[in-house]
Amino acid sequence: MKKIAGSLLFLILIFLFQQMLFAGTLNRAMLITDSQKVKVTKQQQKAVKEKFYYYINVKNYEKLIPIAKNILNFKLSKKEKYNVYFNLAKAYLNINKLQDAVSWGLEAEYLYPKKIEIKLLLGTIYKNNRLYELAIEKYKSCLDLSKDNIEALINLGHIYYFLENYKISLSYFQKAESLLRGKKKHLSVDDYICMAISAKEIGSINQAQDILENIEIKNKRASLLLSQIYLSKQELEKAQDELIPYVYKEDTDIEVYCNLAKLYILSKKFNHAKDLLLYFESKNNNKSFEAIDVLLVETLYNIYGNKQKALNKLKHISNYTDSKYIQTILQKIIAFEESTKRNI
Repeated sequence: MKKIAGSLLFLILIFLFQQMLFAGTLNRAMLITDSQKVKVTKQQQKAVKEKFYYYINVKNYEKLIPIAKNILNFKLSKKEKYNVYFNLAKAYLNINKLQDAVSWGLEAEYLYPKKIEIKLLLGTIYKNNRLYELAIEKYKSCLDLSKDNIEALINLGHIYYFLENYKISLSYFQKAESLLRGKKKHLSVDDYICMAISAKEIGSINQAQDILENIEIKNKRASLLLSQIYLSKQELEKAQDELIPYVYKEDTDIEVYCNLAKLYILSKKFNHAKDLLLYFESKNNNKSFEAIDVLLVETLYNIYGNKQKALNKLKHISNYTDSKYIQTILQKIIAFEESTKRNI
């Protein structure tokens, strides 16, 4: 009996030992499998993050957004989370989704409240959506952190320009321009134009002129503005010289042609005005433009002195114009000229 009991105990011990060996083998196998899973997951995460940075570089914001949201499911450091939030805000700004852009921007700012780049981004989001008071607050908070932040200064200059607070606008542009000059850099042409208009609007005509004259490479808008300043000072030749480079080209800007024609008429260069206006009409397939036609009437009358032809042309303009204001003015002129003719 004792032998049987001993044999049974021995068998039980062998069975238990085998079970322990099996369990140990199974646990090792599971550990190996889990380890492989971790490796695969890390590889997948690396691939997703590489895609994320690729779409940032190529500025493909539509594809960036779902990948960025996927990354947020990973275990991330504070810095990594901030980077995802910042780029989500930037992406939503670029696809014009204000609410989402603000939401992710504020998440990023919450993580790093003293980072200037996120405050600048939030300021731009607000500015682009005409939420000027919120934008001003963000840009000023940038200046609290760094008083010489050029981007914040320029953006504040533009916002106060839009709000027609020209004195404050000018002061921000001047500070930004001074800082850039110290780095041997310049504002953009559009910045200089807003700066010049701000100076002009507060009565500093000479300052506006000086700003525009010193732009290294002017564009059409800057030249038009400078030409108007010269005209206000009766410097007609200078005014003409500003606009001449933009005429007799494929791009026929009606504002340039009208302004230059008006300058030629004021300078009594009637043949110059006629050639310019007829060229404009020919380039636009002889389509009628009230401003061009009115200037042409004045030019032809001064060249040929035929009042009746001029009146007929004015009647023609009055008949085709869609502007009630122009029609009313022309009808008054025609009525006055005809009544004068009857009284002679």
